[in-house]
Amino acid sequence: MLSSKRFGLVLLIAATGLIAGCEASVSTGGDEIDADDAAKTIQSQYPSQADGLKLTEISCDSTDAEVDATFDCTAKNDAGVSLDIKGTINEVNKDTDNIKFDWTITKAVSDGKAYSDVAVTTLQKQGYAVESMECPEFEIKTGVKVDCDVTMDDGSSQTATITLTNDNGGFDVVTSGPTG
Repeated sequence: MLSSKRFGLVLLIAATGLIAGCEASVSTGGDEIDADDAAKTIQSQYPSQADGLKLTEISCDSTDAEVDATFDCTAKNDAGVSLDIKGTINEVNKDTDNIKFDWTITKAVSDGKAYSDVAVTTLQKQGYAVESMECPEFEIKTGVKVDCDVTMDDGSSQTATITLTNDNGGFDVVTSGPTG
């Protein structure tokens, strides 16, 4: 009879709870923010806020250069996580054509690969005869449960369930035998 094992793992993804309220300053480019400058600024700030992870892609919408105006960005980091980012303008200086804004990650979606790679390594270290694991795309949010397809060393298949324990990507994984 195979027994279930549970392991707590932390995978820092820099999701919704991790990055909030980062402040930046960019040029307005006239009556609107310079969306490219805003994207470059967020991209340069992200690694220091996300434990060294980098944004591999980012694109921001433009908006009027007015206090409390918001703009949206979409990005992807080097851990395979797609991010929705919201910027809020909190100061406009018409004399210098600069704005200050805060940005926050509002949604993070994993491609599943970062989780499957870490889970396989950890299960192998615990003696499970796991060869590979494939997880679907899912939103990184506390309590989300994801069923992943597992291939064991003997070629058999089973399911592992990953449960997210926080909004920063921490998770537990549960699978059943066999150990190697």
